[in-house]
Amino acid sequence: MNKLVKPFAVISLSALFIAGCGSAEQSAEKTPAKTVTAPDNTEKEQANGQETSEQKQSEDKGDDGVIRILEQNLSYKVNGEQKEETAFLKYNDNQNYSMYVLPEYELTGEEPNKDVLFWKDDDSVFMRIELLPADIDWALMEENTKAQLTAVGPDVKEAEIPDDTFFENAWAMETKSGSETVTSYLIKNEQQPIKLTLFTKDNADHRNAFLEMGKTILKENK
Repeated sequence: MNKLVKPFAVISLSALFIAGCGSAEQSAEKTPAKTVTAPDNTEKEQANGQETSEQKQSEDKGDDGVIRILEQNLSYKVNGEQKEETAFLKYNDNQNYSMYVLPEYELTGEEPNKDVLFWKDDDSVFMRIELLPADIDWALMEENTKAQLTAVGPDVKEAEIPDDTFFENAWAMETKSGSETVTSYLIKNEQQPIKLTLFTKDNADHRNAFLEMGKTILKENK
């Protein structure tokens, strides 16, 4: 018996040691399970935070202006045909503003305080963009603009003004010279007064497209 007690004692101690190791291993196996769950929650929180940040970026408005997304779908007409395409945000350093430009058009500086948005297929079809000073004399501007139109064609008449808040209180006149039409819009916005002059043709009537892009002009504060 004594001879067997010692081996059993050794076996018992070994069993306890193995059991202890097994428990330690089980504990070790359980511990990573906790660490697996934590990253999932962190990832979810990061994802939720990112969604909130992106949503805020696309919707947040501050005192210094609006944070704009890089592209925007625009619906417009060319020669009476309805279209919809993705326009891309372009920054203009000449007059310090941004706007969404459709793929068929290009924005470039013309001279100080004047830019041109032209149709790539025919650069004689374009819109001139002028950001005006806040203290502009509108009566004088209307008189000068009408004189400019009269120099193109004597028959100057009122032009259609889009039903949009951007064109609220706007002034619009146009004239024709052969197949060409010149239309001027004075946007009487206190924070962002603008003059838009559109040069189009009978077979290339891009006035609606120009105005839809023009509505997206936003002065940048730097």
